[in-house]
This record gives sequence, structure tokens and C-alpha cells, in this order.
Amino acid sequence: MLRLAPLFFVVLAGIAGAQQPAAPPASPAPLASPAPLAPPSPYPPVRAIDVHETIHGVDVVDSYRWIEDLESPETQAFFRAEADYARSQLDRIPGRERLLERIRSLSEFQVTVLTVAVSGSRVFYLKLAPGLAGPTLFMRDGFAGAEKKLVDPDRFSDGPRKGAIDWFVPSPDGRHVAFGTSTSGTEASVLRVFDVATGKDLPVTIDRARFNSRLAWSPDGRSFFYARLADGPERSKRYANIRIYRHLLGRDAARDEIVFAPGVGGARDVPEVSFPSIIVPIDSHYAYAVVREGARRELAVHATELKELEAGTPRWRKIVGFEDDVIAVEPWKDELLLLSHHKADNHKVLRIPASAGSSVAKAKVAVPEGDAVIQGMAMAQDALYIRSNVGGVDRLEKLPVGFLGLKKPEFVKTPFDTHIAQIIASPRQPGALLKLQGWIEPPAVVHVDAKSGDLLDTKLQPKPVADFDAMDEVRLYATAADGTKIPVTLVYLKTTTLNGENPLILSAYGSYGTQVIPMYDPARLAWLERGGVLAVAHVRGGGEYGEGWHRAGRLTAKRNTVQDLVAVAEFVTRYGFTSARKLAIEGSGAGGIPVGGALVRRPELFAAVVPRVPMMDMLRFDVSPAGRTDIPEFGTITTKAGFEALREISPYHQVKDGTAYPAVLFSAGMNDARIDPWHAGKMAARLQAANPNGKPVLLRVDFDAGHGPGTSRRLREQEVADVYAFLLWQFGVPEFQPPQATPLAPAPVIVPVPAPAGGTPSPTLAPSTTLAPAPAPVPAPGTPPAPEVK
Repeated sequence: MLRLAPLFFVVLAGIAGAQQPAAPPASPAPLASPAPLAPPSPYPPVRAIDVHETIHGVDVVDSYRWIEDLESPETQAFFRAEADYARSQLDRIPGRERLLERIRSLSEFQVTVLTVAVSGSRVFYLKLAPGLAGPTLFMRDGFAGAEKKLVDPDRFSDGPRKGAIDWFVPSPDGRHVAFGTSTSGTEASVLRVFDVATGKDLPVTIDRARFNSRLAWSPDGRSFFYARLADGPERSKRYANIRIYRHLLGRDAARDEIVFAPGVGGARDVPEVSFPSIIVPIDSHYAYAVVREGARRELAVHATELKELEAGTPRWRKIVGFEDDVIAVEPWKDELLLLSHHKADNHKVLRIPASAGSSVAKAKVAVPEGDAVIQGMAMAQDALYIRSNVGGVDRLEKLPVGFLGLKKPEFVKTPFDTHIAQIIASPRQPGALLKLQGWIEPPAVVHVDAKSGDLLDTKLQPKPVADFDAMDEVRLYATAADGTKIPVTLVYLKTTTLNGENPLILSAYGSYGTQVIPMYDPARLAWLERGGVLAVAHVRGGGEYGEGWHRAGRLTAKRNTVQDLVAVAEFVTRYGFTSARKLAIEGSGAGGIPVGGALVRRPELFAAVVPRVPMMDMLRFDVSPAGRTDIPEFGTITTKAGFEALREISPYHQVKDGTAYPAVLFSAGMNDARIDPWHAGKMAARLQAANPNGKPVLLRVDFDAGHGPGTSRRLREQEVADVYAFLLWQFGVPEFQPPQATPLAPAPVIVPVPAPAGGTPSPTLAPSTTLAPAPAPVPAPGTPPAPEVK
């Protein structure tokens, strides 16, 4: 199960509300010399009880193991006390409220279309807009049709527990929509069905329905196939024995029959902890069960005849195994297109029939491996549309259906360096629908004309209110310890100079083969317009350069992910983008590994660190049900090599008493279903004890939020304001200094040095710096990731 990849400075992308935009500040206050401040009051008392464990002959000490018991009154009191303390310190920052007002003025007036689905002529989509509490489900009859609100998430709220729509899937005829709801960021979906004609929900609610963004309807729209967690297992087996059921509209859900599970219909070799889903293609005699094993990237595919599945008597045949290195599938008539990395780090597309006797060994190559990484595909009536990627920037290609395996795909021009968030196509219609966005380019929903290749604006996504015309972005390359070139994306004011005085937030992720992709967020202006810089380190372990890039930051090679972030931090300081006095690093979920690793390895490089819902104790990550699914990505302590590698990258186990660590602001969501909040809790307690009179270590806790999805707009806005204000406090900006505080000694300054001959940036960044070509990645050992982002 993947951990949340999106960067902090994109977390508010498209959040909308009711207030009018405030005027931007006339001129940002000048940045003063840094004066990071010590906490004006002691931390809440935290009990330390050493638990000794001998692992492969090594004595491992864990002083805060008790915090892992999230149900205990002592643990709950710990999180309450830490949350109250953090709140008291953040509320003392004088400029925070003005910053929050600016963030709200930027984000709440923005209208953003999120997920889009098309059924016949009907267009369904989630939208954030002024006056909406969260993503709300809308529909149009054609793109030019009148907008109709279908489902408001607020009607599923329970007092302070805010409702959210987790996913939705319309029926092929567009008459019904299956959707999942949860509260307070739990992602514990309840499956419901909306009748478009009546405007009401059908009388069916099915709980334990979290993993259903791939729910499948039958071609006639009278039934659907959904995944459901097992009933009442112990917490450690929460994700074991997930099964697929068939529901017939109008029938009591208690009568739903299991159609896919180990042993059902002859299904075999199905792992106990796996995430199955059903695919029912258009105009095909077959249906498929796709099985993912935890965070493992490779999948398995079982096939049955559609008429057998609809009768509730499938006869499953496995036609793709985990060993075949297939990571995605696209059905087409009675065939399957397979995206595979077998002997192809940049991926290739294979083609096999679904009939009896079919296997990957007999597959034909439909699209060979190229210089770009093939990330996704969608089959239309005219062509196979392909999303490929180089170094984190997407491009669109298409290959006419009559030329599969006979010629190379042709490029479809997009208006800017973009992220293709969605490709939607149907074998019954020509062309494709795309959802595009960039770092400073607003999102758009466009249709690709099958004949001309032109991109036609559907007008589904309104023009933005925020103005990024004064901003620019650039792609540069840092050199890692082993000589590998690491891409770095920077976003900044066009007037930025390399004087070492720019406040800079550097984000990283680097796990599961997941790319850090361009995402538009109007709230970023609250940072950028003050002269701040936003940077992304595209570290190894991600998917920016295919499977080799992923392997080079996976399992026992995971140390590269941490070292790459350190190399990028040295790069941005050495060349004057910032200095150690004004540099912060940030990472979410699995991004806590490189960020926490850099914190404990090179504390002098940073003024502040922001680990958000992070992984911190890598020797204990697999004791939680979600963590157990991550063993294929990070390894296990059951082997000596695995233990040594995990201990090396575990931030919690590398903290040293008496070390002058930078200021740290942790965040945790108590309803987090992906990474337990005890990771942040244990690490915060350990750092506070290691240097109680050092720079502040705060644990910001949301008791009505989870890992991010489903979190209310207001909570997100407050988090952004807290983080920006905390960083400006630590960077010494005068208007953000709390009263009656004692300045600490500033961090050592890394003086900018001239770039070597033929080297990277010039003393002043030009308004539009040319992007350098992507270097070839350096491969390393391992294997690939999975279904849900952590």
C-alpha cells in the first residue's frame, strides 16, 4: 500500500470555499538575520521506558514503544498534551493569522475539477468550489450541458466528523453512480448507490468497502462487482482475505455472492494479503480479476467468461502471474494489453488473447520500450493513447489501432511541461479526454481530437483566480554521492537572485516507483510572493526514470534515497538558492524516510524540518496492518541484511543525545489508515528528549483527520498556515517572531561558491531558464510498487 506522495506545497491544490480573494501584500517584509527561538516553556512530560530487543545479535533499545498502543489512555493523553503544546506555540507566531487569511483568499475562491468519468454522453466529476465543504459530485449531459449537483458530502457528516466522498464509479448507461463515503479522513468507505433520475440514494449501504475506486459495473448496468474487507478480523489482519462480491440492484445486499476469493471459481495462488478488483470490458466476452499483493508493483490477472461471472459461477484461469512483471492492464475486445517491465526498465506494452491457453510467454509486443517511461494507457476507437514520462514530466503519445506492434507511437503536443492526471477513452468513441496541470500552469480538462490531434478545451475547468505570471520554474541537476544526476525542480519569482537569502522548502518522496509530478496549487503564492522558493528533489526510489530508478532506492539500496536528498540540499545552498539558515526540508508519508534520514545525518544543513504523517521507525513499520503490505518495498528485519538496511534508514534509531538538531514540526492524523500516528509521536518524543533546550520540536495533531484524503478544506488551510508561519519564525523573519523569546545561535552559513565551468546556474536566474536534457539513470538492484498512495 503506497504512502502519500504529494508534496506539502501541493496539498491544497484546488481547495475551494466561499470567501472573496484578499488583495496580495503590497511588498513583502524584508528578511532579517535568522533568530530561531527556543521553546518558551518546557515540553509536556513524556515517560521513557527502555525496551531492549536483540535482533541478529544487536541490542536495539526502544524507549517509547508504549506510544504504539493508540487505544491506551496514556497514549491518548500524550497526543493531547503534545497537540496542545504545539498549538500554544504556533498560535504565538504574530504573522500566522495574516498568512492564513492570504491562504484562504487564494484557495477558497478557486474552482477545481478533480476526478472525471464519462458514461455515454454523461460527464461525472468531483468538484471543489466556493461554498462547498469538500469535493462534491456533479454531472452534465455533455460538456456543454447544465451542471447538476448529485451528491454533497456534507450530508454524511456526523457533527464535527466531516463527511467525504472517497471515490465514485458511474454505470455504463449513466443512470446510477456507485460511490463511497467516510468521515474525518478515516477512508473507511461505506458503499452507496445514487439514482440520477430520482436524485436519491438507493436503499443500499455496504460497509468495509474501502478499496473500490476500481469497482466494476456489468455492461447492462444492473449489477456491479465490489471489494469488501473481511468482517471483524483482528487489527493485524485488517487487509487479509479481501473478497469480491456481486450486487444486483434492488436485491438485499445480504444476498450478495462472493465471485472472487481463494478457491472460489477455481481461483488459485491468491495471496492472503492482496487487493483484488474486477474489470468488465466493453464489447468483450471476458472479465478479469486483477490482484495486487501489498505494495508490490507487479500484479496477477485471472480471466473468466463474462456470462459465467454474471451468473455468479465464474471459472477463473490465471493468465498473468506476479513473475511476469506486468504492472498495468488495458482490456480491448477479447484481448488484454499488458504494461510490463520484464527486461524493459522503461516499460513495454504486450498483447495477449484472453482465450483458454493464453499466457504472457506467447505475448506479442504492441509498443516496444523507448526512451521515455510508459506510465499508463487507454484504448479508444481510433488509437491507443499512452502517457509516458521523462524525469517527472509527462508527454502524450498515440498509436493507431491498426498499427499495434508495427510502428512507433506518435507524439501529441501539449501546451506546457505537464502532468497528465487522467486519460479517459472508450473503444466505442474516437479521441481521448485528458486532465492536465503543471506547477504554475492551472488545470484543464481537454479533449484530444482524433483526426487533427488538437487539444480542445471542454470548459469543464474554469480559469484560475490566482495569478502565477510572476513565477517561473526550472529543472536542474544535482550530483549524488555516487555520481548519479538527481533532477531538481525549482519554482520561484522571476526576479529571484542567487544571494543565499531566499527562504526555501525542499520536498522529497522516493518510494514505490511513484513519481513526484507537477501539481497546481494556488495557495503556493502565499509562500512564493514573499520571495520564497519551492523545490523538489526527484530522488531515487521514485519512478522518474523507470524501474532502474526505483530499484536504486528500494530495499537494501534505500540509503540512496536519503543521500540523494542530502546532495540536493547541498546543491541549493552551494549555488546560492538559499543557505542553511533558510532551508527547510519536507516529506509526506514514505517521504519521511529521506527527510528524517537527512535530519539525523546532516542536521547542520537545515534550519527546519517538516515530516508530515511520516514513517519514522523502520524497524517496526510492519507491526501495523497497512505497514505489513510495505514489506516488498522496504524489506524485513527477519533477515540480517534486511535488518541492517532498515536500521540504517530508520530516523528514530539514529537520533543521538545532545545533538543540535534543527527545528522540527511533525504532523499526525489520529484517523490515519495508512501510517500509524505513533511514528510521528515516537520520533517527536525522542527528539525532545535528545535536546530538550534546543530548537523547538512540535507535534501537530489533527484528531479529525487521517493521512490526507477526506480531510476538510479548513483543516488543510490551517496546516499550510501553521507550516509556513513556523518556517518563517525559524528563518528569522521579523514579523513572525513571537514576543519574549530568547534567540538561539544561528546555524552555520554555507557560502555560495561559483559554479564550475559549464556548470549549473548563473548568478541570476533568467525569467525562463532552459531545461537541461534528462541524464541517463544509474541502475541498482531490486524490484517494483502498487494500488494506493501513502
